[in-house]
Amino acid sequence: MKKLFKLPYWLLLVFSWEKSFRNNPIIGNYWLNRCGLHVARLVVAHLLFRFRLMLLSPLLAKQDRQAFLDNGFILKPNFLPEADFAALKQELKAYNGPISETLEGDTLTQRLFLDRAKAKLLPQCQRFINNIALSKLMRYCSSKNRLPLFYVENLKFHSLDATATDPQQDLHIDTFHPCIKGWFFMDDVDDRNGPHVCIPGSYRLSWRRLRWEYRQSLLASRPVGQDAAARYWDGSFRVGPDDLDFMQCQPPKVFCVPANTLLISNVHGIHRRGDAQGQATRMVIWMQARDNPFNPFFTPCPRLTARAFEFFWRRMMAKREQRLAKNGLLRYTDTGFY
Repeated sequence: MKKLFKLPYWLLLVFSWEKSFRNNPIIGNYWLNRCGLHVARLVVAHLLFRFRLMLLSPLLAKQDRQAFLDNGFILKPNFLPEADFAALKQELKAYNGPISETLEGDTLTQRLFLDRAKAKLLPQCQRFINNIALSKLMRYCSSKNRLPLFYVENLKFHSLDATATDPQQDLHIDTFHPCIKGWFFMDDVDDRNGPHVCIPGSYRLSWRRLRWEYRQSLLASRPVGQDAAARYWDGSFRVGPDDLDFMQCQPPKVFCVPANTLLISNVHGIHRRGDAQGQATRMVIWMQARDNPFNPFFTPCPRLTARAFEFFWRRMMAKREQRLAKNGLLRYTDTGFY
């Protein structure tokens, strides 16, 4: 009876960004995916994504739009004037306040959520958040005319004596639909401190990509205990060398870039966090803009919807952080970034 009452809710989530094959028995139903449910969601989401990008094309110059459509990313070196960048970096390095810390393998991730209240206390961060050029880039690439959520993120590689490996260093896709993340690098990035790696153009739906997605959906829908890898359950499919060969992907691009570089990337494309050498660190302002992929329209009021989205996101993340803290995977400190 409990499952019967939840059925309308599970059905509604099929038309949302929900991607978990475990938490939703409709999305994770083997026979529905054998009939093409996952692939159908994928195709519809991509068609609507391209439709919204067409409507938002006045936001960006043709060169930037074409780079994003061709490669799935936009790269902007020397994004801020040098004096503004120096002031922003100094403010973040001097920050001494509460942050969260999560552990993935032997990588420690320190994060500070830059909501409106926190940004008011950090004037250089607020100035960056209100940057008009950044706003246009993120609003277009999101395809929803939506401002992103902002975090300060400091990665500390090989910082603990952990035997597990960092799952973010495996090639993967984030979800079944196009969505974007952004990284504004506060430090120079090279092979020492985990550069971002992506496969150019891999977000596009070729026939081979569709066949691969179909196979992954069947693997993810298998009964409990028969999955090849735990990460299949959350819809974040892992990609191996044989998969790259099958999809005839381009060679990976490694983003070894100087500080003050902005990278915006479609994380439905194949990507990973690069390897790092020794106890290296990398600080960024990290952004993400994720929305319901099945809504054919974009928001006409980006700032108003950003406030509403922040309100609900904060509560959703609070529940997630409680679960992680309970399992010993997250803690809070008041020492700032160190």
